[in-house]
Amino acid sequence: MASEDVKATESAVSTIVNLAEEAKLAREGVKAPSYDVLSICKSLVAGGVAGGVSRTAVAPLERLKILLQVQNPHNIKYNGTVQGLKYIWGTEGFRGLFKGNGANCARIVPNSAVKFFSYEQASKGIMYLYQQHTGNEDAQLTPLLRLGAGACAGIIAMSATYPMDMARGRLTVQTERSPYQYKGMFHALSTVLREEGPRALYKGWLPSVIGVIPYVGLNFAAYESLKDWLIKSKPFGLVEDSELSVMTRLACGAAAGNCWTNCCLPS
Repeated sequence: MASEDVKATESAVSTIVNLAEEAKLAREGVKAPSYDVLSICKSLVAGGVAGGVSRTAVAPLERLKILLQVQNPHNIKYNGTVQGLKYIWGTEGFRGLFKGNGANCARIVPNSAVKFFSYEQASKGIMYLYQQHTGNEDAQLTPLLRLGAGACAGIIAMSATYPMDMARGRLTVQTERSPYQYKGMFHALSTVLREEGPRALYKGWLPSVIGVIPYVGLNFAAYESLKDWLIKSKPFGLVEDSELSVMTRLACGAAAGNCWTNCCLPS
């Protein structure tokens, strides 16, 4: 009985210590490890799903764009968006509109997951440093700081998933005369790794990263700034509370993407 009492006492003391430690972490604003893991998983899954859904939604346009870029100028099959989509539908059916989308999603889903998670963490880190620097605990990120957080996210996401982007590029440009005939993305990755070594997986990494810095940075900066403006100014009665509707968020994302296209891409 004595030993059972001792065990019960030790268990009670251990429980009290754990509760006290959790309370201390809560007061200091530090999340418990289990909550951190759950939060990370949620962020990664949300970013991955968002990337896959968005890529699938525009897959027909993405395929048509590539076909327009590589078609023979002496044998025009695709002449404009509407005609091109109709031609693909008529010759290849519904599945033809989404050909190659699986390979695209295999690259975009992890890229989007890492990108959104990295932006979230970079924003928190930059905000903490900014608040410490200004001495204002209520300070929020400026558009320039959001651009910096977005650029960090773009670099991390591009670096983490660049081998897939490289493999997609080789699959896109390969012909019957290519030295290697890749059957798919994972076959391309394994072949490059075996025949050319690990460094070959990152050929062209630097120009890709340089290009993605303004792209992702401006996207996130424009999107977050537009959201804040809508919530604070409530123009035309579009926003009634502190939460934006799904359609409003989609409109913000579209506007942010259009801002990047108009500002940074050549006409």
